[in-house]
Amino acid sequence: MDYSTLLTADQKKSILEQRIAQFATEAYQHEMNLRVAKSLKNEEGVENAEKALATLESAIVEHQAELKTLK
Repeated sequence: MDYSTLLTADQKKSILEQRIAQFATEAYQHEMNLRVAKSLKNEEGVENAEKALATLESAIVEHQAELKTLK
C-alpha cells in the first residue's frame, strides 16, 4: 500500500515541518549532552551524542529534501 496517497500535499508538508522541528529539538538536547560529556571527559557519552547528532542530521536533511518536493 502506498500510504503517501492517503495524505494531501498540505498534510504531508505539515507532518514534515513538525518532524523537522522535533528532530531539531532532539538535536539541541544532544548538543547539550555532548557539551556535558566533554566537560566530564566522558568518552562514551561524547561518542553516543555524536552518533545521535549524525542520525538526526541525516533525518533532517532527508525530511527537508522531501519537503522541497512538495513546495
